[in-house]
Amino acid sequence: MHTYQRNVRLEGRPDRHFLERLLLTHPFLNRFIACCGQWTLAALIWPRFVAPFRWELTRHDLPLAGVDAAFEGYRILQLTDFHVGKTRMSYLTRVVERCLDEKPDLIVLTGDFIDYHPSALAPLKPLLARIAARAGADGVCAILGNHDYHEYSWRHVGARSAQRAVHKRLIDIIQSTGIRLLRNEQLRLTRGAGTLTIVGLDEMWTGRADAAAAFRGLAPGAPVICLQHNPDGIEFLEPYPWQYMLCGHSHGGQARFPLLGSLYVPMKHRQYVRGCFHFPPLAGQPPALRERTMFVSRGLGYSTPIRMRCRPEATVFTVRRK
Repeated sequence: MHTYQRNVRLEGRPDRHFLERLLLTHPFLNRFIACCGQWTLAALIWPRFVAPFRWELTRHDLPLAGVDAAFEGYRILQLTDFHVGKTRMSYLTRVVERCLDEKPDLIVLTGDFIDYHPSALAPLKPLLARIAARAGADGVCAILGNHDYHEYSWRHVGARSAQRAVHKRLIDIIQSTGIRLLRNEQLRLTRGAGTLTIVGLDEMWTGRADAAAAFRGLAPGAPVICLQHNPDGIEFLEPYPWQYMLCGHSHGGQARFPLLGSLYVPMKHRQYVRGCFHFPPLAGQPPALRERTMFVSRGLGYSTPIRMRCRPEATVFTVRRK
């Protein structure tokens, strides 16, 4: 005996296939659903597998008052936040090679070399050696970041960080490649009779940043560029006589959502997440120092491989006389 199921729509009962037929046959709804699927797929793939590696080389003039004419056109390359141990090494190597083709006069590395794990040290050494070997006339100088001390938040700070084995080995690697590590110290560059001073601060979250020691002995009105990993350092550095400050740390917010902005930024002053910020001159300083600027780089690496509306960045600065 054969039984047949009749497709009968009973009175008052909705047709359960109506919505399905509507979505498949209606031209507008069909295109809308297809577009939603494509954008959803792109939203899942792009931030994870594409955007973290779409870096860009940005260029900025760096105007300094009181700098000698011999420094006009002097070029400084800033690289920051490698996060070796998490960031793909083939990508970092490619970025470094391209940046070195710019032939800068000085390279500054502004912290977070590693993502703090012993396995990060081996691949870091050849990368730093490559940078040092092809650096310009004034070489490479560097400061440390919070990840270089294994300090991730305000709850985990203290002098114990500097005693850890991974940190000590990191310092040895940096210095063995010929990179000048600035820890509350100055590097004075000379061109003819002119001098340009680079001041490098130690990491603030560990409590080891000492601005008084770093800026000691500077002549009034001397052209000074300050290196500070965390832009929050502006709180204690604003009273000191720098004209330009170069920072990293924030990754530019790394993932920036429309209307919401960055959901997580490990900073107190979230308004300083990326780009240039201007501050008033110090009282008692020469009239030429009418404006001071802090630049916050978006960085190159990541702890979590996600970027959204925030491309990785390396920056070339060209010194200009005010």
